[in-house]
Amino acid sequence: MKKYIFTLLAAAVMTTGCTGDFLDKAPSDSVTTDEAITSLKDVRTANEGLYALMASTSYYNASMFLYGDVKGDDMQATYWSSGYTSYKYYVYEHSAQSPNSGGLWGRPYYIIRNAYNILSAIDNNKIQDASAEQLQNYKGQALAIIALCYFDLTRVYGYPYAKDNGQSWGVPIVDHAIGFDEFPERKTVAECYDFIISQLKTAIPLLSSAKDDGHINAIAARALLSRVYLYCEKNEEAFQEASSLIEELKASGEYYLATRDNYIAQFDFGNKFGPEALFQIANTTSSNPGRDGLSFMLHWWGYAAVALTEDFAAFMKQDPDDIRNGLLASYLNAGDNKYYDVLLKYPGENSYDVPSFENNYTVLRLSEVYLIAAEAGLKAGASHRAQALEYLNAIVERGNPEKTVSDSEFTLDRVLDERRKELVGEGHRYFDMLRNGKTMYRSGGKHLQGTPAEVNWDYFKCVLPIDRTQFTFNPDMPQNPGYAKD
Repeated sequence: MKKYIFTLLAAAVMTTGCTGDFLDKAPSDSVTTDEAITSLKDVRTANEGLYALMASTSYYNASMFLYGDVKGDDMQATYWSSGYTSYKYYVYEHSAQSPNSGGLWGRPYYIIRNAYNILSAIDNNKIQDASAEQLQNYKGQALAIIALCYFDLTRVYGYPYAKDNGQSWGVPIVDHAIGFDEFPERKTVAECYDFIISQLKTAIPLLSSAKDDGHINAIAARALLSRVYLYCEKNEEAFQEASSLIEELKASGEYYLATRDNYIAQFDFGNKFGPEALFQIANTTSSNPGRDGLSFMLHWWGYAAVALTEDFAAFMKQDPDDIRNGLLASYLNAGDNKYYDVLLKYPGENSYDVPSFENNYTVLRLSEVYLIAAEAGLKAGASHRAQALEYLNAIVERGNPEKTVSDSEFTLDRVLDERRKELVGEGHRYFDMLRNGKTMYRSGGKHLQGTPAEVNWDYFKCVLPIDRTQFTFNPDMPQNPGYAKD
């Protein structure tokens, strides 16, 4: 495939959108390209800056989760949410002139750039007051964060791997902090996944396995690797990575599945960094997204910009004894005198009736690893089927002990059903359906006019367009199919 190039950094400045700080302004705890990293304190500060950049409404404090939920069939924008990112995602309001990416281009690339500054300082032996173990762990975190950013860029801007074995366009891959005069090539989806996997494989041996709240450790990186394998159809590898991690955690007890009795409580405001939380975005009273964060967007007494679809609420209520129904609530809206079903995974500090700005957001959770092992084992073949079914039933039976899945019921659709029950509101449903070539039906109920009624990987807007400013730098670069260049 012929390669096309473009000026990544300059273009990202113009497409960052609501962040506005891709190059001109960095957060106070991040490090810009002209600032030296020469001590352990500098490395620590720069490392915290990466997480601060991730904790943006342009990324994991809102946009990434909203993108993965409201573009699917289980959550939707409300009619009073026009103007919010969630509404634009929901109605697929995307064009080269107005990509409405929510920052999902500029923010990840900004993080990647700063992560490479840390790697450069460590690799060039600029840090003389730190132990090798300390530097290895910081290097591992930077590599894992780069991998996570590229994974998200690839699944937002590139078609699912299974659609064409990864031969469609992905995103540009760079291996250092680039400047304005460099021209990185846009890679295929397959090449992007190869790069992401290589970064994680390099990172994991460097990382500590000790729990490190709000940071990526070796456990979180392995969970991410199993997810990446699943997305790029490496099902044998996904099963091996997920299952080995599960069994090791069973033995160590460092992380464990919440019990049925404690299931709802694990999402309480006061239970941040719980036993299932492999990696969370941490928010505090002094550092949080305010009213623009995910919790305020979803909370009925916040903006209530996102609600559950009637189809999903009805699906959950088919099994009233499923403990996860305790995370759903119905509220009457005075505007149209209709009841809306909402999700209670992001409650306030003292009451479900008071929204909070300070919720943590879980990027990687142990329950997902069980479901990765179940799906990957099913797809990989008969030798893993029995164990994969055990992992699925660990999640199913926690929800309702009377609903054990039999071998004859163990199908991909059954696994996807369990994923939608377990992971709703955590940014997975849209990607789960898309990567498996499934169609999402979005009509009836309270669905709004103007939203696509059916969405699958053949709908060109299932991926975001390249912003028109990119073509200023390289007019020959191909746009994603179906979109114009201007």
